[in-house]
Amino acid sequence: MYCPSCGAANAGDAVHCVRCGAVLSASAPAAELPSGRLPTAPNQHWAIPDLVSTMLPHAAPQRRRAFWIAMLVGLLVMGAWGALAFWLDDPGVTIRLLVFGSFFVPVLFVYFMASEGLTEEPPVIVLVEVFLGVAVVGNLLAFLLNSFLPFGLWGAGPVEETVKFLGVVWLLRRRKYVSIMDGILFGAAAGMGFAASENLSYFFSTFSAYGIVAVANGVQAGALHSFAALQYYFNHAGLTGLFNVFLLRSFLGPWMHGSWTAIIAGVAWREASGGRIRVDLRLIGTALLVMAMHSLWDLSTGTLSDLLFVVIVVVDVYLLRGLILAAHRQERGESEAADRPRRRRGPRYCRHCGGRLSHDAQFCGRCGTSLVESVAAAPAQTTAEAAMGPS
Repeated sequence: MYCPSCGAANAGDAVHCVRCGAVLSASAPAAELPSGRLPTAPNQHWAIPDLVSTMLPHAAPQRRRAFWIAMLVGLLVMGAWGALAFWLDDPGVTIRLLVFGSFFVPVLFVYFMASEGLTEEPPVIVLVEVFLGVAVVGNLLAFLLNSFLPFGLWGAGPVEETVKFLGVVWLLRRRKYVSIMDGILFGAAAGMGFAASENLSYFFSTFSAYGIVAVANGVQAGALHSFAALQYYFNHAGLTGLFNVFLLRSFLGPWMHGSWTAIIAGVAWREASGGRIRVDLRLIGTALLVMAMHSLWDLSTGTLSDLLFVVIVVVDVYLLRGLILAAHRQERGESEAADRPRRRRGPRYCRHCGGRLSHDAQFCGRCGTSLVESVAAAPAQTTAEAAMGPS
């Protein structure tokens, strides 16, 4: 049972909401939802979900605000830290900045997912295990495969998505997590752990590459006369070269990796039979679509990259949101139609005289035609005419 005031999940026999204290009444008539709203998230429009409402569609407004405030604080801290690193020209400060930028968003997302109670028994320790397992072992394995397989950037998407998904399946193989939400939750944790580790390695390699080139140029020009000058050249050039992609990868890299793995794992858990992963056409098609988006993102540059980014994010949001709504339908034992957006029905008209009808009318108020009979008679007439036609 979900609280109509704040959206929090409650036990079926609860009388008051465990989060806001509002009175819960299962027998009370449901309030009419505004057009375009979803029963699982009545305070959000189905067409414009943000990233947080996509991952946490039952999160109360104050929870979503808390997440965005935390994101804003992290962005401000990152900016202040970057300014301090430029001012001090101290590689030690820069290293701390790179570590913080790599792990802040993934850890924040996983923390909110764990504390929101998306499963009956929030498995925080298992989330941490999946996060760290894929971050360390999965990232290393993907790096080795990408280095030795002759596919280049085309192969990065298929390799990394396969490694992340198999990491989730392997780490959960002996545990009874069988709901769709379990697949989404652990898939997102695995993807964000992979993104944190990948960002960390990418940031350090980019920072070092720019720094080494700057030092080499300084030596060639005869501008380096002390260790302090060398340190300045290295740190300043490394931060300058990294600046263009640091914020982008820090905030959007975890979302891309997390959503991609959550989509594949969510579909796998939805298609599972008796808790066992079943490889069918829907799972294969979803995996191929995600791998294609990943490869296109890796290969795109310039204006095309910006356009592809928008398309990929939109596809990610709606695929993931559909899976999460399916997970909530599964928890409530409801049909697929239960979470379709409520839209106003169009007007009805009499087929005989064209008069406008109310939605519950059984007879036309203008000509008295029985609407049930007129609808039922049409197939019979069509059948009779078909029988008299040429064979």
